[in-house]
Amino acid sequence: MDVEVRVLTGDEVRFAGAVAARALRDNPMMAFSAPDDPLARLQTGYDTFVDRLPPHSVGALVGRHVIGVAAAAAPGACIGATAAPDLRRVPDVAPADAVGYDRARFVISTMCAHDPDERHVHVGPVGVEPGVQGLGVGRRMMDAVCQQLDVGGEIGWLETDKPQNVVFYRRHGFDVAVEDGHLGFPIWFMRRPAR
Repeated sequence: MDVEVRVLTGDEVRFAGAVAARALRDNPMMAFSAPDDPLARLQTGYDTFVDRLPPHSVGALVGRHVIGVAAAAAPGACIGATAAPDLRRVPDVAPADAVGYDRARFVISTMCAHDPDERHVHVGPVGVEPGVQGLGVGRRMMDAVCQQLDVGGEIGWLETDKPQNVVFYRRHGFDVAVEDGHLGFPIWFMRRPAR
């Protein structure tokens, strides 16, 4: 069966948010935010991504069904520029002692702290429906996102919390700019220069 990769329209963006929630449910940042409860992680993902992905996100579809997403927030529209002040503030406890909302605040405040001042497109979330990962869908979506970056002459910026993703993004021209491990696991912040 063929997979179509293109810019998502209408309700497809909403469905893509749900795919991102399922694809990223067990990643370290989500597991830190809601440890010991996969349903809470899934709910956090739905709350984070459904109805909140940027317009013009790239998706992968099988027929009319979205099976992947590679979102890209326009310059000035990423989390570093739009997060509420409360989410930017580092909690007053150590990461290992954080509970509830403070755990999510640690993740968001870390992302905000490393958001570059230079103009950039923030790439993410990038995710493929569990069960069809490893079939080249993510590569094709990232090829499309990188083509958009190149056409616009934009810098790309993203974060990832899985070592295999660092290798994946390097294949698309991203290099590690910062590695942050203060939450007890590494988060790699990666930059792709404008071309």
